[in-house]
Amino acid sequence: MIGYLALARETFDVEFAESKFEKAKSLLLSLVPDAMGFDSLITNDATADDALAFFNDHDFDKVFLFQTTFTDAKFLLNFANAIKKPICIVSFPEPRTGGRLRLNSICGLNLAMHSLLKNSITPEFVIMEEDETENEMLFSNFINNQNSSKDTSWNIATISDPQADFDYSIDKQTIGIIGTRPEGFDTCDYDSNEVTSKLNVSLVDLELEDLFDEAKGIEVETIVKTKNKVSNYLAGTEELVQEEFDKSLSIFHGLENLKDKHNLDAFAIRCWPETFTEYGCASCGPMAMMNEKMVSCACEADVLGGISCNILNQMNNNPSLLVDIVDVDKSDNSLVFWHCGLAPISMAKEGTARSGIHSNRKKPLLHDFSLKEGKITIFRVSKAKGKLQFFVMNGEVLDRPNSFSGTSGVINLGDDSAHKLEQMFKGGLEHHVAFTYGDISDKLIHFGQQMNIPTYTL
Repeated sequence: MIGYLALARETFDVEFAESKFEKAKSLLLSLVPDAMGFDSLITNDATADDALAFFNDHDFDKVFLFQTTFTDAKFLLNFANAIKKPICIVSFPEPRTGGRLRLNSICGLNLAMHSLLKNSITPEFVIMEEDETENEMLFSNFINNQNSSKDTSWNIATISDPQADFDYSIDKQTIGIIGTRPEGFDTCDYDSNEVTSKLNVSLVDLELEDLFDEAKGIEVETIVKTKNKVSNYLAGTEELVQEEFDKSLSIFHGLENLKDKHNLDAFAIRCWPETFTEYGCASCGPMAMMNEKMVSCACEADVLGGISCNILNQMNNNPSLLVDIVDVDKSDNSLVFWHCGLAPISMAKEGTARSGIHSNRKKPLLHDFSLKEGKITIFRVSKAKGKLQFFVMNGEVLDRPNSFSGTSGVINLGDDSAHKLEQMFKGGLEHHVAFTYGDISDKLIHFGQQMNIPTYTL
């Protein structure tokens, strides 16, 4: 018997998510009329408990799990460990409207794959297509195949130009960790002993209250001066709720103060929900401003993500950015890099930079623009499948409008970008990847060799 269930998070567009669930469920039932499932979107612990009880009461052979929006991996990992049946995660692209990212389903798939693979669970997944015939085939493959999940390995990265200039230095760095990663974000885990001994990085643990206290002490004159500066390069700041805008700018100066107090080179910050719910603003814009100064700020207390950006900053002497992969389009041979609004202003496509509010939490400050076109190097200090490694590959930001509110770029990975994305997910790559403009892939591969860290590519 085939079972099904669906996950969602209420800060996204639940009505839109429900429509995606119903359409995908209809396709499944057309193929397997006797399929049974839990018909309510699982959005909280209570419905999660009910769903798990339902599956414990029925003996399913395989399960479709519809990842209708972004969610953390807590429930999915518990569910997979409890039922011990083959799982196919179904994810949903969404139109690149330039407006709110309504689902962020593909990023949820990315996070789930990393978490499950790190726990020795190998699921299958489907990213829904426009072509219903293709979707039928993808569903049928999982339904009919006998336990076809296979372990995916990346390719060992090799230097393309042995005569390349490897004249770089990566100094010992200190990362400030503000708060702890959110529950269910296994992608943000790290081993402190491994970080200090193998990556030559020192860690300083701080609390969100440390940041909030610093921010509360910033003088009004300082905030006004910074507000005028920001308003010169971001359109629309006069439309923001000014009290919230001021709070956001005070977070920027709070980060500057903590950097100076503790001699920090980068940050990994628990940016939500507390900056919204307790302090009353978004931290995205302040983090973007720090990123522009090449003081990398990683969301969700992602320490290895922050280290990834910091390595790129030092090696390339240009700002880097940590992003989510939120969409893929086979027909366009492209995917979308996005984050809420923390891209440094120097990455903006000319004439597109505006101020914004967070699409889910409705507070400022965010940077809102399309990323400028150009060749990029993609990099991640990864713990895919639980092993420390480097992942590196090349790509290109295309000259396109902003796909979703916040900061985003349409990315080409060469031939068959969609397949490469699937290989990234199947190999267990984290849901945050770093990138910088230009091609420094050989330098990164060389650095991996010098650090005795396995380095992979596609």
